[in-house]
Amino acid sequence: MASRTQKKKGLLIALFSSAVFLFLFAVSPVPASLLVRLAFQKSISVAPDEYAQMREKVVSHKNLRYSSAFLSSEADLYLPKEGEAPFPVILWVHGGAFVGGSKADIEIYATALASEGFAVMCVNYLRAPEAKYPSPLFQIPEACLWLNENAAAYALDMDRLVLAGDSAGAHIAAQFAALQTNAAYAEEMGISQGLTLKAVLLFCGPYDAAKIAEGSHPLIDFFLGKAAHAYFGARDWAQRYGYQATLSNHVTPDFPPAFISDGNTASFEQQGRDFAQALEEKGVAVETFFIPLETEKTPHEYQFIMNTSAGRESFQRTVAFLKKQLAK
Repeated sequence: MASRTQKKKGLLIALFSSAVFLFLFAVSPVPASLLVRLAFQKSISVAPDEYAQMREKVVSHKNLRYSSAFLSSEADLYLPKEGEAPFPVILWVHGGAFVGGSKADIEIYATALASEGFAVMCVNYLRAPEAKYPSPLFQIPEACLWLNENAAAYALDMDRLVLAGDSAGAHIAAQFAALQTNAAYAEEMGISQGLTLKAVLLFCGPYDAAKIAEGSHPLIDFFLGKAAHAYFGARDWAQRYGYQATLSNHVTPDFPPAFISDGNTASFEQQGRDFAQALEEKGVAVETFFIPLETEKTPHEYQFIMNTSAGRESFQRTVAFLKKQLAK
């Protein structure tokens, strides 16, 4: 009898706990956001076959700290061991649906870029739900201030600065570039101007904020919607911030030259194509790399899988684009 009572009690506790969890899941973006963060703990990155040789050409400085008003302000800096100094600088904003990911996700790709003669700084920023939009946009200039202050020590050429990002980081990077080249937009959002960008690298980003949670897969869309709710801090985030955070609404002819690429499966390929077209219509120099599905299946963040033909070609095109833009 006691055993049966204990079982009933355990069942009631489990049902109650499940009901509370489902209630919180429905009313708050936090539980789903933390699950998304957990999903991003394992990096998709795969090193190219020649990675050992690349790494021999690079020195890394891990867990540097740039001064920030926000708690998460760590950075990793990858530098060429040889080459013509001072080195052009790529500042990389990691992805993770605004709630996950870290600077460590870029280690392989950043090392590969540094082996080609670029200094690459990969930054952490305070993610949602701990931080709210537009806090990452305030952390980019904070990181740039650190780079300026330490340019001599690390042989950095801040007159050749490139901003890069992947996934959510591509949205952040592209929005920051728009803010630096549109005075009215910067004033509206309270973001200071003053940084000159030679180019931007944008991989697998959602550039139309109102459509972040549309079209991938119902389950993926659900979690992306919850992550966006956490980032923008409002249940009606698409209505409240959709226009402001849809970047084609704010680009000008002064937007920096852009390299835009995306995978063709479970990603934001159409948004990448549409954003490239919006830039081209403004007269901005744009290079794109989209692989047809019938040629090769490429997932979200495919560029980090560097042992595939798509990953290799994407990297080669990225380096060629950078060298062309930075030579000007």
